[in-house]
Amino acid sequence: MFASRLPQPCGGPGYHRRRHMSTVEQTERGPDDGRPVARRNLGAIVWGQAVSLFGDYVAIFALPYFMVALTGEALDLTLVWWFENLPMLLFGLAAGVYLDRRARLRLTLITVDLVRAAMFGLLAVAAASGVAGKPMIFLVAFAAGSMAVLFDSGLQALMPSALREEQLITANSRIELARTIMGSLGPLVAGLAVAVSAGFAIAFAVNGVTFLASAVFLGAVKPKARVQPTEREPFWASFSSGVRYLFSEPHLRWATLGASATNLVFAPLAATIVLFVASVILGLDVGAGGDELTESGGQIGLFFALMALIGAVGVAVAPAVARRLPLGTMYVLGLALFGIGFVLVSRSTSMLAVIPAGIGLSGVTWVNIALVTLRQRLTPPELLGRVITASRWIAWLPFLFVPVAGLLADALGLRTLYLQSAAALLVVALALTATKLYRDPVMADPGETPSHPVG
Repeated sequence: MFASRLPQPCGGPGYHRRRHMSTVEQTERGPDDGRPVARRNLGAIVWGQAVSLFGDYVAIFALPYFMVALTGEALDLTLVWWFENLPMLLFGLAAGVYLDRRARLRLTLITVDLVRAAMFGLLAVAAASGVAGKPMIFLVAFAAGSMAVLFDSGLQALMPSALREEQLITANSRIELARTIMGSLGPLVAGLAVAVSAGFAIAFAVNGVTFLASAVFLGAVKPKARVQPTEREPFWASFSSGVRYLFSEPHLRWATLGASATNLVFAPLAATIVLFVASVILGLDVGAGGDELTESGGQIGLFFALMALIGAVGVAVAPAVARRLPLGTMYVLGLALFGIGFVLVSRSTSMLAVIPAGIGLSGVTWVNIALVTLRQRLTPPELLGRVITASRWIAWLPFLFVPVAGLLADALGLRTLYLQSAAALLVVALALTATKLYRDPVMADPGETPSHPVG
């Protein structure tokens, strides 16, 4: 998913990450506590992901846009989304066990980046040759999703060993800021490229190059302490220990279940948004091969660029919000902003819809930052890979039903589907205010205290 991040955590001292730090880690950090190394690592991680995210958003826009240009069918768009997210459900839990067994986690991430670079390079050649059709798009979506399962969870698991604890909220916030900025530039560049040239091939090639850049930046990351792999216990016992911890920690449990409920109603919005902007907001002919659709690539890209720029404002203030509000409060408020924004989008009939869409995107980033930081703050290092992947697996489980969104879009109409889905997001946010996630404060920085009582 998009996912979000008290003095002492409410679980008690045993949940504090410093209490889980091994003796080896404490010794290897040295007298300066790893500050210079951590500062360099922060820059390498953030800049590497910024470059990679630019390519991602070029492809995230170009891949469904390519499918819209081929068929113009909502069901085909939801199937692209489905194939991209299916690997998390198939391999996510096994990936967590694998990551926790890897002593050289950084090398694993670099290898994944190189595989993704080669994959999108091949897709670029196929698109330029005119042989890339529906089956290839589905295959690439599935392969890209498979690599992302390892990379996204692996990067989150690597960060606590490469950064100081107080840097986690900074790193997560800066990555989300880079995500929104590149979410602005990527679609705009891709849309203009499609409008003026053989841009689909160019878009896929750009994404491949940015994965190479990400691998180079990861090569500059030097963990302050070597990640200690877990013992090779049987797979089921290893996996179940991560799931047990996830559900025993109430903040992680409710944040994960909230993410799962959110994704159940979020998926239709995400899977069909390119089609919604093209057909409902801009009123374009989305029939297969329509020249009007291709020629309007710049206009469609501009909508996504402006949406991301507005969303970037929310990300820019996220660290300040996280310093003043507990992470659970940030999570719930972000979810409410998301719902309100897209309720307004569903009633819009012009490019002005970009304003509430940007507000909704701000809410998504708050949820992401809060959830990611909660997992990193409250999970022991030896369980981090398994807890992250278990949490993401449960959160992404509703994506199995994404193809139904295509059928609903045809039956209800895109505008009705958007209104009902956005209203459901508000219901989820309201329900979470009654849980320990919201009522039992956990701050992003363990040295901070809540500025006011919560709940």
